[in-house]
Amino acid sequence: MGLHPLDIVAIIGYLALCVYIGIRVGGNPSDPSTYFTTEGTVPWWAVSFSIVATETSMLTVISTPTLAYFGSFTFLQIVFGYIIGRFLVAYLILPSYFEGNQKTAYTFFRERFGHVFQRLISVVFLITRLLADGVRLFAAAIPIKLITGMSYPTSIAIIAVLTLAYTYYGGLKSVIWIDVLQLCVYLASGMYIAIHLLPELNGPILHNLIQQGKLTVIELPHSFSDVFTIPYNFIGALIGGMFLTMASHGTDHLIVQRLLACRGLDQARKALITSGFIVLFQFVLFLGFCFLLYVLYSVQTLAQLGLHQPDEIFPYYILTSLPTGLSGFMIAGLFAAAMSTLSSSLSALSSSTLFDVFPKLSERADSMKISRYFMLIWTVVFIGFAVSFTSTDNPVIELGLGIAGFTYGGLLGAFLIGRYTNYSRIDAIIGLIVSVVTMSILILFGNMAWPWYTFMGVILYALAATISYRARTIRKISKAV
Repeated sequence: MGLHPLDIVAIIGYLALCVYIGIRVGGNPSDPSTYFTTEGTVPWWAVSFSIVATETSMLTVISTPTLAYFGSFTFLQIVFGYIIGRFLVAYLILPSYFEGNQKTAYTFFRERFGHVFQRLISVVFLITRLLADGVRLFAAAIPIKLITGMSYPTSIAIIAVLTLAYTYYGGLKSVIWIDVLQLCVYLASGMYIAIHLLPELNGPILHNLIQQGKLTVIELPHSFSDVFTIPYNFIGALIGGMFLTMASHGTDHLIVQRLLACRGLDQARKALITSGFIVLFQFVLFLGFCFLLYVLYSVQTLAQLGLHQPDEIFPYYILTSLPTGLSGFMIAGLFAAAMSTLSSSLSALSSSTLFDVFPKLSERADSMKISRYFMLIWTVVFIGFAVSFTSTDNPVIELGLGIAGFTYGGLLGAFLIGRYTNYSRIDAIIGLIVSVVTMSILILFGNMAWPWYTFMGVILYALAATISYRARTIRKISKAV
């Protein structure tokens, strides 16, 4: 496998264009607030596109086809839960972020539980994003390594440096508009590939796919234990997808940062809910042409194709089957999609570090320079973590979503307890510790399916915080008596 010179020109030209546009639209913000929030200057539809590009870009493009290639359409059950979860976030959680002057998703916790808890919950977020997006950055390096032969560390470093080039300068505004470009490019590329592959699908082949269960969407559990141990059963997938989205889009600053860039609560709701239906279309598209790849390659093993892991199937098709020039453009789209995801993480992590962990630094005269220093530091840290994920046999989309399960339940539980109860900071801290520690044990040593991670984390948080609150109440009554 090798690249035609025209493909190389397309890749270099497209990536250079991304960096140029990112720098141009950023507008050289003069203060951290504008740098990290845009002060509500971005239209809702651009925010909606940015949300989709951020949450699913590279993992969707190269790893979702792998899930369908070796399975069926049952992953869509998770997506149905994503849509329901977005409606719940829009009306139960979002209003809190538009009350007062919220810089990050965790400003709410400072007002509710104080600075100590705000810092604690921010550290939990930083660790979660570092692990989950370390997987995403590794995923982005897979096609580069396959195409160029460069090592994973080198591929990862190239993506990170290109991303930093415009994120460092323009901040969140640059990130959002480049996200819009990336989403349009890889969705258009995906539709072209689907159309290009359709002639391979004739009547007998379609009949065989149905007989093999490849077109199954809804899969009901066969027993009670299946509900909790099989990832893509309807009950677990729907509930799991719903709670995962409530955590990721309601408490994870990676997404909340974008919603805060909207011009008010109504615009943020519109952006969030619309993104759910775009995600559904996106998954249908990429799962769909995966079955067409299955028709092409199912008679051959990975070894016969010269591949080492499942996530290399889609890049392999791009490199060997698409016309010269278009394959280069598609590859460039993959790289740029990875850049959009990483730039989102860099912006969110740097923002939370400045405003939540070290808030006094945001008040200094050189706070803008400090903001960009945090960008540099997180870029280096991301490179190191991404390299640590370069040996895995699982589809990286499952690995990335599963990692969030360690802490997402704690993040969502903290918000719900803080918003809808009068529990104290002590109760909130106990709930967070119990949730994260217990979920770590369950994930590492249990066999619970990953869609349940967030839901179980929320339940554990609520139980621990409630027990703490009740115990303190009983003690107060006893002392009073």
